[in-house]
Amino acid sequence: MGKKMSEKLKVNQVGYLSDADKIFMVEGADSFTKFNVLEMSSNAVVFEGELGSVIDDANSGHKIRQGDFSCLNKLGLYYVEVLGLGVSYSFRIADDVYRDTLRDVVRSYGLQRSNTLIDDPITGLKVDFGHKQDATARLYFSDEYHQKDTILDVSGGWYDAGDYGKYIPPAATTIAQLLLAYELRPESFVKGQVDFPFSVSDEDKNLPDLLVECKFELEWMLKMQRPDGAVYHKVAGRTWPAMDTTPEDDTQQRYIYGMSTYGTAQYTGALAMAARVYKPFNPAFAEELLASAELAQKYLAGNPSPFFRNDPGQGDGSGPYDKYTDVEDRVWALAELFRTTQKQEYHEALVSLYKDELTSSPGCIAWGNSLPLGQWAYFLSDGAEQDLKDKIANQYKLFAEKALERMRIDGYKNILESKDYTWASAKSGLAYANNLLFANYMAANDDYVKGALEQLHNVLGRSATGYSYLSGVGSKPARNLHHRLYESKSVYIPGYLVGGPNKFGGDPDLDSFLEKERPAPALSYLDVTGSWSSNEYAIDYNAPLVFMLAHFA
Repeated sequence: MGKKMSEKLKVNQVGYLSDADKIFMVEGADSFTKFNVLEMSSNAVVFEGELGSVIDDANSGHKIRQGDFSCLNKLGLYYVEVLGLGVSYSFRIADDVYRDTLRDVVRSYGLQRSNTLIDDPITGLKVDFGHKQDATARLYFSDEYHQKDTILDVSGGWYDAGDYGKYIPPAATTIAQLLLAYELRPESFVKGQVDFPFSVSDEDKNLPDLLVECKFELEWMLKMQRPDGAVYHKVAGRTWPAMDTTPEDDTQQRYIYGMSTYGTAQYTGALAMAARVYKPFNPAFAEELLASAELAQKYLAGNPSPFFRNDPGQGDGSGPYDKYTDVEDRVWALAELFRTTQKQEYHEALVSLYKDELTSSPGCIAWGNSLPLGQWAYFLSDGAEQDLKDKIANQYKLFAEKALERMRIDGYKNILESKDYTWASAKSGLAYANNLLFANYMAANDDYVKGALEQLHNVLGRSATGYSYLSGVGSKPARNLHHRLYESKSVYIPGYLVGGPNKFGGDPDLDSFLEKERPAPALSYLDVTGSWSSNEYAIDYNAPLVFMLAHFA
């Protein structure tokens, strides 16, 4: 290309759909007005345009101009040049431009497997059955069913994040979003979509690859249930492993910690949904899932007050994921059970106890908020009351219109407010955007779909920092993840969404950066291994990305 690359030009570094809007941003472009789009191989100008007016972007502190080349729909590889400033990273225009990204993100879950022999020729990752000791984990406390140090088999499942813990709340909300993506866009998920770096059982070979992965996590979740239906909270060691510790070398005793009504309710919702999804493929497994979900709901019905067990030392070597409310999760549990079973007892309980919550403003899906999952399940349920469905749809319309208004004044068309640049802001942007997709399903509006797609552009490089927050994807992706597999195996795995800008800090590296540089909220990010509050991956970060990519890949 032979032209000066400018970090001030922000594009989606993967690319744009041929029939979609194509916007890029120019930072500090007060004196520049014209731009060209050039074909990569020939450097031929294929589009000429003028930048829009200056936007004072509060969340980045940048003066932004936007360039629009939406009418360019010829498939190919391109770059943008702002005359007098420089050129952008390259990007594609294609109808399937996000297909490989979806594959990488789905594939990343398999590389997070515990207790699995992994030999991956693509990334070079090799793991020799990490944490075999999960098959003989010890209960950290005594309860009505087991004495302290009772041995239980809780092997299987995905490592939650950059550590080696396994946690029910993010597992449940992750599974839900992945399965919801499959329910709404099954054509986006097929057999052979990813190359599994491990053996797949004969029973599972008929499943789409995404459902193979989800089944592995669900089988672990089933092991976390108590005889009365309550669900234990997490599995981890007593101390944090050093960053260079491999799964095989982390041989410390593993423990089962905690129990909560909110985690039990989320478990209920996830398994009730899964029973519906797996029934055509594996009826016996679906029956097991539903029976477990109904047992969990029986426990919840008999224990109506929120409860979170937190014993001393429980968080010394793993994340807390503590929450002391559970209403939104009970809504999800009942709505999902009603949708799957059509049993009126679940509908009556939901409407009599939680009608106001069911029809309230959704927020975004997170381990701390499963309400949108419950609203969506109820909205799609046969036999749902039309009045309640209308109220839910109205809440999503209100949410969508407010979100679009925020995007209109944000220089990067970002859906986040200043307060939202906290832990997992990249995930939150996508989760909020998925509410726009929900709203579009409830009442079709192309502006909602366009608004959702703008958030995908942000995490794939059209961001204030210029980073793609998805490892291995784009020209400037996050590289130095806070991730023990990455550090201990010296293997760079594509498809991990990191937390993104976090103006509140939370680790020494980011705290120091915030104190010294005082960056704007959208710039409060470090691509360094030590920054677990901005540069760590987690399974629930990827989940809304899978949901979104399923709609556009």
